Amino acid sequence: MIENKNILITGGNSGIGFFSVINLLKTKNNIYILIKSELRKNEFLKIIEKYFEKNYFSKYLNIIENCDISDLENIKKIKDYFIKKKIFLDVIVLNAGLQYTGSFYPKVSKQGIELTFAVNHLAHFYLVNLLKDFIKNKEESRIIITSSDVHDPTSPGGNIGKKAGLNDLIDFKKKVTGQFLNFNADESYKNSKLCNILFGKELEKKLKISSSKISVITWAPGLVIPNDDSGFFRYSKSFNLFGYLIFSKVAKNILGISESTENAGKILSEIALDSNLNNIGFIHLSNKLISFKKHKLVEGKISDEANSTELASKLWTLSEEICSSLGFFTFNI
Repeated sequence: MIENKNILITGGNSGIGFFSVINLLKTKNNIYILIKSELRKNEFLKIIEKYFEKNYFSKYLNIIENCDISDLENIKKIKDYFIKKKIFLDVIVLNAGLQYTGSFYPKVSKQGIELTFAVNHLAHFYLVNLLKDFIKNKEESRIIITSSDVHDPTSPGGNIGKKAGLNDLIDFKKKVTGQFLNFNADESYKNSKLCNILFGKELEKKLKISSSKISVITWAPGLVIPNDDSGFFRYSKSFNLFGYLIFSKVAKNILGISESTENAGKILSEIALDSNLNNIGFIHLSNKLISFKKHKLVEGKISDEANSTELASKLWTLSEEICSSLGFFTFNI
């Protein structure tokens, strides 16, 4: 059993992240999670007490409080936490994800960034840049990014509705800051998942230059539909509750194409600890549907756009520029 690893996870208090945390705690690893507010923290602790004795989870579970990662100021707070505690990390899991498909208007972060891009990409980009020196340079160390196969316009799900496409980043800054050109919530989500993979590939390339042993893993959990009002679909459900209920029932019970939150969380915890993923550079994994209600984690195909090294480099530069223009610096990878 692998234990005593220091693991930081974003989006660990609900959905896939929550069940990943449950599994990682069972193996006696030290888990660090970020929680947005006092209310969310209390809700989380109330649920987790059903799984563990308080003395047990208080030993292995560490909460960085009042940490809404859409606000880049809070990313600095995370760095300060690890400096103060003198803690070095074995695994960073960038799992927090937001989508509000159905909305006609953009939501924005405290810094005025379109919220899907702010949470799904920019916060994680800035977090890794700030914490790079706090990740142990060991073969079993890794950075895991929860993406989605909808980044690929040819994939099931990716070929429905507005498709992902960054158009060589032409006017992309205007899409995510200030002007929000031709805003489409569905496209924003799919593009953020494309950014996840481009970020992962460029990150691995930069780590390799410094002879780092840290692996970078992007993964797609499949269509995960929760049984409650928490987690991933809580925003988009509010825009079309009737449509969501029909969609979820058909996907779960008739087509059998969805994955359970519990199983997706278990898979994520396994990716965090699997020794077969030591020092592998970059890999994209996909939880593929192989038969009715049955999935299998395999090495996944990424889109032509996600494969573009030039686009990955451009996105990194643009992400630095956006952060710097807002007064957020320290890029040392």
